[in-house]
Amino acid sequence: MLSFPAGSAGGPDGLRPQHIRDMLLCREAESGFITALTAFVNMTLSSRCPSEVAPVFFGGHLLALNKISGGIRPIAIGFTLRRLTSKCANAYGVNHLRSFFLPRQLGVGTPGGCEAAIHSAHRYLEALPADHVMIKLDFTNAFNILHRHDMLMSAHNRVPELYAFCYSAYSHPSALFYGSYIISSEEGHPPQ
Repeated sequence: MLSFPAGSAGGPDGLRPQHIRDMLLCREAESGFITALTAFVNMTLSSRCPSEVAPVFFGGHLLALNKISGGIRPIAIGFTLRRLTSKCANAYGVNHLRSFFLPRQLGVGTPGGCEAAIHSAHRYLEALPADHVMIKLDFTNAFNILHRHDMLMSAHNRVPELYAFCYSAYSHPSALFYGSYIISSEEGHPPQ
């Protein structure tokens, strides 16, 4: 719970990370609460989230922020309990995928990796001869263009221990709540 930034928002149910943190620090509820919370996280990781609940649980509250350059930046705020479970899964996944990502990907599993890459590029530029150039490429956010089936197969092949959780999250469209509207998030969703 300490990895959530202070003031983190709650999902559609309003439960914020701070609420869980407060319950963990409550002496009267501490042992029973942590046991129940651990059981819930383990249940969710093992894909025992009921299929009727999964589209809502893996969905979230949707905000639409204006971009400075024009257009809309959608921000989804998921349920805190799902985010907590995802943080546990991510911690496991990052630890197991660190050697797979290095040296091509420095943003995952390499503390300070992005900062080191930026400083290295800056030093390289300072020493670059006048008749040379350096090109910075801005790639598209891969998460928004990959099909769910491809992501699930990668999880199955690279971290099979997390496949059940990933399947629960991505095998069905998720519900995104925007005001009185419910938007189905299902781009690239795999066949049932």
